[in-house]
Amino acid sequence: MTASKFAATALIALASVAATSAFAETNKNYPELVTTSAKTRAEVKTELVQARQNGSLNLLNDAQYPKIVSISTKTRAEVLAEYVAARKAGQIVQTHG
Repeated sequence: MTASKFAATALIALASVAATSAFAETNKNYPELVTTSAKTRAEVKTELVQARQNGSLNLLNDAQYPKIVSISTKTRAEVLAEYVAARKAGQIVQTHG
């Protein structure tokens, strides 16, 4: 290995080490978050049961999200025949292969 290649390799390695240590130092700028709960797990579970019983947990009620029921009046063969006819008429453009 020539001296110039060795020097270039050493310089790149040194720059990599310097960059790595520089990134490691930036993590110290974030504040440490310490959280403590005022309630026990049992208390939270009890509140959940009470909310379900008294209706105050209705935000997730299925009644607010009506199910859409659609009943097809056509058979699969009829739908396929309509598709083929529409494609032949140029109403549906094939976009791939």
